[in-house]
Amino acid sequence: MISTLSKLLGRISLSRHFTLVSTLAITALAALLRFLNLSNPPVLVFDETYYVKDAYTLGLYGSERVWPENANPDFESGNPSGFTTDPSYVVHPPLGKWVIWLGLSVFGADNSFGWRFSTAIIGTLAVPLIILIARQLTRSPMFSSIAGLLLAIEGQSIVLSRTAILDGTLTVFVLLSLLFLIKAIQAQRRRILSGKLSPSISSWVIALGISLGLAGGVKWSAAYFLVVYGLLTFLFDWQVRSQSGNPRAGALLQGIVNALVLAVGSMGTYLLTWTGWILNQDSWGRKQGDNWLASLFEYHRQILDFHTGLSKDHPYQASALEWLINLRPTAFYFEEVGGCLGSDECVVAITAMPNLVVWFGGLLSILWLIRNRLRSFQAQLVVASFMAAWVPWLLIPERTTFQFYAVLISPFFVLALTLALQYYQKRSYLLRNREVREKRITWLLLAAVMVAIFYLPLWTGLPVPYLLWRMQLFLPLWI
Repeated sequence: MISTLSKLLGRISLSRHFTLVSTLAITALAALLRFLNLSNPPVLVFDETYYVKDAYTLGLYGSERVWPENANPDFESGNPSGFTTDPSYVVHPPLGKWVIWLGLSVFGADNSFGWRFSTAIIGTLAVPLIILIARQLTRSPMFSSIAGLLLAIEGQSIVLSRTAILDGTLTVFVLLSLLFLIKAIQAQRRRILSGKLSPSISSWVIALGISLGLAGGVKWSAAYFLVVYGLLTFLFDWQVRSQSGNPRAGALLQGIVNALVLAVGSMGTYLLTWTGWILNQDSWGRKQGDNWLASLFEYHRQILDFHTGLSKDHPYQASALEWLINLRPTAFYFEEVGGCLGSDECVVAITAMPNLVVWFGGLLSILWLIRNRLRSFQAQLVVASFMAAWVPWLLIPERTTFQFYAVLISPFFVLALTLALQYYQKRSYLLRNREVREKRITWLLLAAVMVAIFYLPLWTGLPVPYLLWRMQLFLPLWI
């Protein structure tokens, strides 16, 4: 069977028809995994307790309202009227909650499917996005499909798509920004090589600024990508001009233009995400009679103080260094239930456990790209994106952080692994037989699929015997 699959992998059609069919099929698989059993559990899990209720009042008033501490049982039972009319102090921008509100507005706030519908849609869209990005990086329909498959069955991506919190939405807007960055760099390269050296405003850079502003409207950690991707537009422009013998002074002027476009586009878009707060005179921190911009600036200063000073013990906290080795995955939900699958002792659990094959394969691939392939355009983009998602958290070790923040790293691990597999298929000198190389790639993909099947109940909240749950979380720190 492995031999047959590997031969299929090596001889697969590279036609546009295959690309369309595979993208649709992989996206359908991603949707199935993200919508399967979505309404279970019918209670607010982990940080849903903040974001779902905030999204509900955001949709009603344009800004969040205060909920009493004991509001969850009533809300979960279908009575979402327990909030007060007092404005609420929140520490994340509103766009991610507006996304959640879309599901509430369609399906109602009285059911858990409505709470999670929008994030499941957004999480599913990450898969065709990664396929488009991988196609730009690999120029291969086969390996772009592999990238899509790996993200479709990646555990953290599945769990965060099925949970009404912000990080899955942030990931999708960052991926959209990466796609626009690649397009902007390619367009500028073609422009320089055609002899057009004067500074210009690129529509792709405008799109990049808007998408980064949308990402920032979900979580402030998108600001790191604004800095890194802005620098990359300048560095790649500089490289192309140097290689083509053109004056480098043009790169500096183009860099200034790009910086202005990115600043205006991202900040303008970010401010638009606060429209509800701006228009609502009784929003938290919106001082009567004051200029709204001054009030918003003061509000942001207080938010910054909160984030930089957040240091509170939590049983599932994990540092950025621990993320890489998956030392402390975040448990979102656990409940002991009755019998299932012939067992009298069963549990329903949801843990943001990554697909171990994809995760550790991606980590090794990132290290390999840094060591051996960092001169390539593709490796530079992937490694820089990974660094933007991970390194800033190393600079604030005292802050309380969680493993599920690393869902933003997952697509870059997928891209790194895809690039490594493509290089292995084409250029490996350890195994000169191409068929053997393709067979080993097939083995790795099958291993990733088998791991996904094994962990699927833990990602989707399906009841399993207690013994199986203990096998899934075999390391003591994973419990």
